[in-house]
Amino acid sequence: MTFVLPLILGHRGARAVKTENTIEAFRYACQSGIRWVELDAMLSQDGQVMVFHDETLDRLSGVSVRLDKLTAEQLQKISLNPGGKIPTLAEVLDVLNEFRACVNIEIKPSRPDLARETARRVWQVVQEKGFDDPDRLVFSSFAWDSLEETALLAPQIRRGVLVEDISGDWRSAAKKVGAYSINYDADLLTEELIAEIKKGGYRLMAYTVNDPDQAKQLKALGVESFFCDDPAAMMKVLT
Repeated sequence: MTFVLPLILGHRGARAVKTENTIEAFRYACQSGIRWVELDAMLSQDGQVMVFHDETLDRLSGVSVRLDKLTAEQLQKISLNPGGKIPTLAEVLDVLNEFRACVNIEIKPSRPDLARETARRVWQVVQEKGFDDPDRLVFSSFAWDSLEETALLAPQIRRGVLVEDISGDWRSAAKKVGAYSINYDADLLTEELIAEIKKGGYRLMAYTVNDPDQAKQLKALGVESFFCDDPAAMMKVLT
């Protein structure tokens, strides 16, 4: 197998169809023919890698508590809305291995001081599950210390710098971590910025793109990859 940058990645599995970041979302994406998915990895109180996006559980469960204040066992007893449970990274990788699928793991430290530890724990699980294949795995993060740590631990795994503002700080970060891609907020991309990123030698991935017209326009300008909430539907539009 050789690495091929995917046109479409299932954002948090397929969050427009199934509860985001749940086993059901990833299984649905894989069964729909989506080869690449994206997920968020965060540490529980006892240092287990959980797949969840928010630092707090309010939005998806109604429970007003930080994820890093509960153990993995406690977290897995919580029911999400509209359904599903919070899985561990190990559980999700088991599903992806069933389908020989690929994954962009966004490393999301719940606190800045956990940036490197979260990266180390993620890499440990990845290795335990035999997912340390550079053709099937990409790391990304807004926490650039996390990406620095993955560069030390696993230089062979491609790294994507996540960007959600127009400050331009990504330029120095991308060089520092040896970035493969710039993963940019689609709504902030301009023709000039796209050209600059591509000229810098980086691949360009855009999030979160659910409007087919926006996807077509960005693709025409040089965006190569899209994170989508309904990846199967967007695949039909763009291919």
